[in-house]
Amino acid sequence: MINYNKNKLINQTLDKYYDTFGHTLDTADFVPEKYNKHICKYIFKNMKKAVRKIDKEDRKYQRQFRKKLRIAKKLKKKQEKILKKPTKN
Repeated sequence: MINYNKNKLINQTLDKYYDTFGHTLDTADFVPEKYNKHICKYIFKNMKKAVRKIDKEDRKYQRQFRKKLRIAKKLKKKQEKILKKPTKN
């Protein structure tokens, strides 16, 4: 099952990452290379953390969704069983 909300969140995270990274490219001319590498590592680390957070929330959502489906399936079976049960007259 595809969770389209997760894809939107990942796209937003990547957009923020690329925007932030773009700002560091503007400073490449006058900021030392060592400092720029440090900033790029920091940005990448934060992007990975954000994606992991999205994945964790998605796993929670998927578990809840499957649980709701199982409960709905059980209720449907019970209702079908009740309807098929012959009544005493």
